[in-house]
Amino acid sequence: MANKVLFGISNLHVGTWTEVTTTAGTTITLGTPYHQKGAVSMSPTEANEKTDFYADDILYYSSFAGGTFEGEIEVAMFDDKFKKDFLGYVSLTNGGLAIKKNATKPKVYVAFEVQGDAEARRVIFYNVEFGAITRSYSTITETKEPQTETIAFTATGDTTTGVTMATLKPGDSGYNSLFTSPAAPVISTT
Repeated sequence: MANKVLFGISNLHVGTWTEVTTTAGTTITLGTPYHQKGAVSMSPTEANEKTDFYADDILYYSSFAGGTFEGEIEVAMFDDKFKKDFLGYVSLTNGGLAIKKNATKPKVYVAFEVQGDAEARRVIFYNVEFGAITRSYSTITETKEPQTETIAFTATGDTTTGVTMATLKPGDSGYNSLFTSPAAPVISTT
């Protein structure tokens, strides 16, 4: 039975996306996924740029370019390993963790799971770049309200296949391995 609705987010995983182009072609390597706990939400929006061309005093041609995604990932709190591995944070000799100006950040992939009324689906975004973490600090009032952290992202996708995002359902060959050893996208010929 197919899902009628999707809800929730869990099992947020991030890994490095390495793309090497030589005269023999392009090789994509997806690093070992890292499980960032505390996923709260993810809001991917597909870019939808419209191009209009006018000729003969009318709209002569119009098209939409899409396929790239922008959005935010919200978690309870990004842990230190995530910050060091994917955002270029550095350790200080006094034990502190520091943001380094103009730090080199690797390109990554982002995978997660959403629940459905019939079955869970797993989603992966390819060739992703992260912005900076945004957070807010608030005083404690009558009730303690947890503060979350958010990071902006852009997913431009695989340059060879053009694939930006994929959704896998139980039974798909890549479903069970998505959070342990995901594969680069390959478009089926059937």
